[in-house]
Amino acid sequence: MKTALRTVRTGLLIGLPALVAPAFAEEAPAAAPELTANIGLVSEYVFRGIRQTWGNPAIQGGVDYAHASGFYAGAWMSNTSANLYANANVEIDLYGGYRGAVGDFSYDVGLLQFIFPKANYDKITPAGSYASKTYDTTELYLSGTWQWLNVKYSRALTDVGYFGFTSNNAGFGAFPNKPNAGVTGKDTTGSWYIEANIAYEFIPTWTATLHAGRQTIANSKGLDYSDYKVGVTKTMPGAWTLGLAYTTTVGADYWKNYPSVAGNGTTKDMNAGTWIASVNRVF
Repeated sequence: MKTALRTVRTGLLIGLPALVAPAFAEEAPAAAPELTANIGLVSEYVFRGIRQTWGNPAIQGGVDYAHASGFYAGAWMSNTSANLYANANVEIDLYGGYRGAVGDFSYDVGLLQFIFPKANYDKITPAGSYASKTYDTTELYLSGTWQWLNVKYSRALTDVGYFGFTSNNAGFGAFPNKPNAGVTGKDTTGSWYIEANIAYEFIPTWTATLHAGRQTIANSKGLDYSDYKVGVTKTMPGAWTLGLAYTTTVGADYWKNYPSVAGNGTTKDMNAGTWIASVNRVF
């Protein structure tokens, strides 16, 4: 559930990912080049404060097309963990939208599709524990950036809601560490995430980053939470960027001691604060 390398999703780390990129994708694009690519490595993939790779590193990369008119489209990919997404090890994000600027203020509106190939709640061990439901999610996002400050709002559009959460698979009792938390309605359509991001170059090639976000899961009790991140990036010769960040959550304790959906008996504190080291390059 995404953030690390691509400049559209602030994770951010979704987002979208901003753990290693010193600038926000919401900024108005330059006329050229129109097609760029990126590749990178993070010590752990964290999206909106939740750890996605079960404590393991992730290789990530994507391509972006930006037209001089302001319209853009792109794709991004990262490995994930089958301990979190049943029967899947890859996340693919497809997105497109429009960016513009009015003076020092830039804006960005678009659609983002999260895809987890072959992943489904009915693949959770033991088989047949839950009804068929995909993790794939569609979000509408709107953001504005002024100088070093960015604010972004994302809203789930499909009946998948918050990455497939329903009263069947995420109802009361589904989270061992917080059995009184769960989905109260049929699904979580209308779930939303709002975030504020700061990226300030305090000395040449060095950028400090701050992030605060709030995830609200519709039709649920005890599942809303906040996430925070502080970091620094260093721009290197040859379009390389190095990054180091610390991310943590508040109120996401239902992710604590989360059991593997692969049925291997392992657990992980998916909400635990963690350091993230990163390196990426843009081509």
